[in-house]
Amino acid sequence: MVLLYYLEIKMKQFLCLSVCLFCFSTAQAGVILSGGSVIDSSMGEYSASYQFGNMLDQSGLSNTYISGVTDFNTFTSSGVTHSGGDSNSWLSASGVYSGYVTFDLGAEYSIEDFVMWNGASGISASVNGFSLTTSLFSDFSVSTLVGNFSGHQSNYGATVYDMLNTTARYVRLDITGNFGNGCCTAIGDIAFNVNSVKSVPEPTSIILLSLGLVGMGFSRKNKTT
Repeated sequence: MVLLYYLEIKMKQFLCLSVCLFCFSTAQAGVILSGGSVIDSSMGEYSASYQFGNMLDQSGLSNTYISGVTDFNTFTSSGVTHSGGDSNSWLSASGVYSGYVTFDLGAEYSIEDFVMWNGASGISASVNGFSLTTSLFSDFSVSTLVGNFSGHQSNYGATVYDMLNTTARYVRLDITGNFGNGCCTAIGDIAFNVNSVKSVPEPTSIILLSLGLVGMGFSRKNKTT
């Protein structure tokens, strides 16, 4: 009897701790994640100097972040700007103003926001309108439209776009055009606000196990009384 009562108390304490851990894990602030890699695009590159990697490598930013570690809100609100130089931006192929760019984030994440820095010295080349679509599959056989947005012509600071929250690995950026530039369309830098999807189920499993053990304790106590 005494042992069962002791176990019951310990299980209740463990359950409370598990609930606290679960609440902490699901309330974590999102981290900033780079766009990973470009795996497909209909827009091409103006030349090797203005490749897709320029909007993923932070080369034009006035300060840098650690992808997957740095707090998203803190970094994007800190006044970090893009240099505005073409050499640190992605420029689409000449005469191509609209189309899509597909990013592979490298793993599944809960994605909450998209951030973009304009970067071309010819600000009329900045993205005018765009949409974002996410998917767990590289062919987007099952996908979710997470937002339609308007771009900004003369803004080298961070512009954060609030997306419909989804769990995905792939993100397609569909660009509808620029602000009238006759050369191409340009982006300085992009990133995402994410949370890992792998850390959430573990506390849930602990809670379920704790509930089961507590129930067993009550059952045994009742049988012995």
